[in-house]
Amino acid sequence: MAEITAVDTYSFVPDDLRLAERSPGISAFVRTKNGADFLRQTILSHAPFVDEIVAVYNQCTDATEAVLAGLQDELGPEKLKLFHYLPRVHPPGSRDHAAEPGHSPHSVVNYSNFALSRTTRAIVVKLDDDHIAFERGLRPMVDRLRREGLAPGRMNCFSGLNLVREENGGVGIHADTPFSGNGDIGFFAMTPDAYFVHDRRFEDFRKYHFRRVFTGFAYWHMKYLKTGLGFANYEIDSGGNRRFAKKERHFHRRREVTTIPELAATMPRLRASLMRLVPFDKWALIGNRALAMAEGAVTEADLADLVARYGLGTLLNGDAAA
Repeated sequence: MAEITAVDTYSFVPDDLRLAERSPGISAFVRTKNGADFLRQTILSHAPFVDEIVAVYNQCTDATEAVLAGLQDELGPEKLKLFHYLPRVHPPGSRDHAAEPGHSPHSVVNYSNFALSRTTRAIVVKLDDDHIAFERGLRPMVDRLRREGLAPGRMNCFSGLNLVREENGGVGIHADTPFSGNGDIGFFAMTPDAYFVHDRRFEDFRKYHFRRVFTGFAYWHMKYLKTGLGFANYEIDSGGNRRFAKKERHFHRRREVTTIPELAATMPRLRASLMRLVPFDKWALIGNRALAMAEGAVTEADLADLVARYGLGTLLNGDAAA
């Protein structure tokens, strides 16, 4: 029988982070709504690298709850902690989100802070329900964290690659937006500044309180392979979410697919142009990501292994793993 805590109402205050009570180690937290497509793969692929995963789900009409309950049976309730957040949460980008105060139970800001507040370790990382771990990149990051720790005020940021399916079924990289994670995802040591605040567009992690450093590629982003191509949770059809309606239209206009070698070949030019900008940490991060891509941090063989392992079909342009 799964151990699931129902949350009727909640309003975040920073003291809920319980900084003095945190144990050494790494916590991950994931918020999910109708995430059954890749939730199991996300949690199982990350479980070996963290000490606990806090999963909070909201407004699910698919098999998300059953998937989480089954995973908890496999991993145990100490490893996978489950919460059912009951208040309706307005989607990012919507008019309702823009108008809702961040401390409201109906705000995705408050929902996110609830999930964060239920972690118990000194180092934390956010997962999305469509992030499958890229183990070759993630393992050395975690090994170094466990060996050296993480200084407060530093955020070890990482990125993923956005996968998409072309018309003939082949899986490749989305040419228009190949990367996910532009300094907003990474490992951070819990400090009094580490929580989400309200932005009219979305929940904004207070990442500007951290020195953000690119540390590699750590996941495959499956958003565009999900039911609804990753746009199903934004209530676009209601007409109240212009931000994500625009993103969805743009995606359908620009669905071109590229290969990892083709992407890597464009990176030196991108990095050179970025390095001419004022070196804010975000631009330095993106430039260093381009360098890593150009130097083979992710290969076509890595993608071929993922496609085969998870039964995603075929790799774009055939047998690049050979």
